[in-house]
Amino acid sequence: MNRNRIPLATAGLLVTWMVHDLEELLTMSDTSRTLVQLLPDWIPVPGSIREQGLTTRYLATGIATIGLIVAAAAVRGYRTQGRSAFYQNTLLAFGLHELGHLAASLLTRGYTSGVGTAPLVLLFWLWATRALEEARVPNRRSLPAAIAVLAGSLVVGHSTAYLLTGNQP
Repeated sequence: MNRNRIPLATAGLLVTWMVHDLEELLTMSDTSRTLVQLLPDWIPVPGSIREQGLTTRYLATGIATIGLIVAAAAVRGYRTQGRSAFYQNTLLAFGLHELGHLAASLLTRGYTSGVGTAPLVLLFWLWATRALEEARVPNRRSLPAAIAVLAGSLVVGHSTAYLLTGNQP
């Protein structure tokens, strides 16, 4: 296997993220109202979010913030020919994130934001991981690191969105 697929495996992370998060931007406000109602009362959720879900402005801010993290990982992956641990763990985190979308849809027994593009993202994730392996790129993935990237990205995205918008329209 030659290394011709590595640029696609690295740049594809950002492209598939953009397609996926466009779906989230268009649908998550409605989905968030449904999902928040399923949360137990002991989970701290600001009253406005518990009542109306997440606003489009909040979501756009959070998605853009996380997009910067994904873009940085894709650029780092491209520059290192896929060898970057940051890129590899972000790629793994992206795949794990999609499993969360599938779980949310199973929990609600219906469509939830992000599940429409989840198969595309999962297929890309599997393809990119295989492309790295076939090109003999050293495996620098770590499940704890990928979970940290995923959790950290979500915290930074939501914190930034809340600080900049307060979940206001």
